[in-house]
Amino acid sequence: MHPDQISLSLRLIVATLLLVAAFASPASAASAAGEIQFAGDHYKVEGGPKIDVSVINPVFTPGTEGKLRLILTNDGVVERLVPGDVPPGSEEEAAQEMLAEFGCLDALDLRAELVSGGSIKVLSGPVHLDRLGPGETAPIEFDIEVEEGAEGPIPLSLDLEYEHQVDVSFSGGTASPLYLPSSLQLDLILTVEGAPPALELMGSRSDLTPGEEGSVTIIVGNAGEKDAENCTARLVASPLFKPLTNRSRLGDIHPGGVAVARFDVQVEGSARPQEYSIDCAISFDGGETSLSVPLNVISPDGVRLLMLPLLVIIVGAVTIAIVWFIREKVGSRRKPSSLRLRR
Repeated sequence: MHPDQISLSLRLIVATLLLVAAFASPASAASAAGEIQFAGDHYKVEGGPKIDVSVINPVFTPGTEGKLRLILTNDGVVERLVPGDVPPGSEEEAAQEMLAEFGCLDALDLRAELVSGGSIKVLSGPVHLDRLGPGETAPIEFDIEVEEGAEGPIPLSLDLEYEHQVDVSFSGGTASPLYLPSSLQLDLILTVEGAPPALELMGSRSDLTPGEEGSVTIIVGNAGEKDAENCTARLVASPLFKPLTNRSRLGDIHPGGVAVARFDVQVEGSARPQEYSIDCAISFDGGETSLSVPLNVISPDGVRLLMLPLLVIIVGAVTIAIVWFIREKVGSRRKPSSLRLRR
């Protein structure tokens, strides 16, 4: 682009900005004059960095070390344009100054330090960033150690120190920015809680045949180190199995403890004799666990075949008991006669 065209564009920009400022009320202009110190420049942009923080991983376990990951954001915006004097012939320099004034939104030479006075120990030092511009984000992290026995919400603070531009002037095409230091303290909340209950399927039994009602029994154990309180087991319906009683209250399951849940289930007639699985959701205070429960569907003939060995076992046990009873009876009758023969 030709230099004359560039100069014309800059003049149009400055003229537009001054036109907007000309419609500002006298009270606003007086307020601006009272609040802002001019450095003999053409105008100023009023605004600055607006830094906030968010926590990526706010939950930790007692007695462990880990990295606390944070995201810094700069939401700084221009709040107001304050006009100054633009003598004829200085429009180009004023436009260059305008662009440089927007540097007031940058946070420069930023230093972030995590501070804790509770049961969380900060193991790493401050984090440094050269620049955090408007609309930008920056991930930072700190090494921390959570004390044994720590629990509940724990407050921390993030202390920030940075520099930001408060004014800039141009002279002979050279910018002269003015920087001032700033500080900010942001509050954080971390949650420390023990490992959640580790609920597992310890065993199951199912008496199911196609087209009939049956029962499913499961044994749930707590393999964790924390109580699972107010537990409820719920069978999740599937196309072949319709729970008739889909909820079973288990109460509290302590570490190492078990609980038994029983459900009545309607089996579809199209179900084939084989092994299936059904989901069982175990809810407790603060969470939920999903378990996969195996289901064995057998044919009516299979039921009879299974009953036959059981019947044989029962008959055999009764026979052995009768034989043992008879032998004991006969033995008790022979003992007195043998005593008489010895005399």
